[in-house]
Amino acid sequence: MLRFFKLLLPLLSLSLLACSFLKDSVEDATWQDLGCDTTQKVSTLAIYDMVQPFYETDTFLQLNIKPTTIYVATVGLRQEIKMTGYKLDSLNQPMEIPNIGGTSGITSTWIEQAYLGALIYTPRYLYDRWTRMLENDRATFLAKRDSIKTIMAEKHSSIKVISDLRSIANQRKYLSRKRTASPVSMHNFGLAADFAIFRGRRISNTLSSYKPLDTLTAQYGLTWGGNFVGFMDPGHIQYFKNGATLVQKYPVLRFEFEPYRDFYLSTVEKAVKSGKINRVVDTADLLSLLNELRRNQPCSCGKVAKKINLNTLEKIKGILKSTSYNAQNDIVIIGDLEDQTLSLVTSKGIITLELGKWR
Repeated sequence: MLRFFKLLLPLLSLSLLACSFLKDSVEDATWQDLGCDTTQKVSTLAIYDMVQPFYETDTFLQLNIKPTTIYVATVGLRQEIKMTGYKLDSLNQPMEIPNIGGTSGITSTWIEQAYLGALIYTPRYLYDRWTRMLENDRATFLAKRDSIKTIMAEKHSSIKVISDLRSIANQRKYLSRKRTASPVSMHNFGLAADFAIFRGRRISNTLSSYKPLDTLTAQYGLTWGGNFVGFMDPGHIQYFKNGATLVQKYPVLRFEFEPYRDFYLSTVEKAVKSGKINRVVDTADLLSLLNELRRNQPCSCGKVAKKINLNTLEKIKGILKSTSYNAQNDIVIIGDLEDQTLSLVTSKGIITLELGKWR
């Protein structure tokens, strides 16, 4: 018995060490959300900072609002007002509304227009919103995908591409059915594809049939889903290793991942508690990168009830009288640097958040 405990003691020590390490990683992990510090004052607001808090939330659904035009106003420390507007034409193409009411305009880039447009129009594919940025990567990916398919077809002539671009709606459907592990996929950006090898009318699930993809994707600089940890997908290939590497190359795409921060956090927290952190390393990497990108940047906090400055609101409504502003259908976002608030003004009410900086 004594010998047994002597053998067991090192294992117990290792176990305690592992628990200690896990505790430290939980407390100090860079993937953790440190929140919005409203004691820090915001001196400038970008369009991203004003749009992101309301993107992909249930706000418009709850208010039963389908806006057609969005107006954005920033109010400076001296009450100076800058404005821009954004609407869609009959083909859902972006149209900026410059020089609103003679105010100093906010010059927006096409990327910022994409942010604004996201509040009033949802494309079928996220790729459609970011085509100008991703089209070269997609062309490269498709060429590599087709080359790999040709090589695979030498042994499996029945191989087909069964999934390429994936709609946002289908991604959510797959997530609800646990056929994917993430609310945002490389498929949504046109940077992933799924192969299927058929045996008659049925898709083969034999891992060995897809195993050559491991070597081929490595040769072509792609990633094979058969190497995913925690969610093996043997017919899947993608251009980037994971969401973190995609956002690292294109930081503006954090816009599409941030709305699902709570989902990603919950995933990692559950894995840590169950001792399976190794299964969610990609998710933890994504959260760490998102934290790095937003640190010390403006944030908005809804934990403290705030009210919009009514004098400021009246001034902006006065300016909007010179436009085609429709109070029933349009929305206005107001970033007030003097009051340190961010407000969403709609026909159904006003939501006001307190400004601060991300920790």
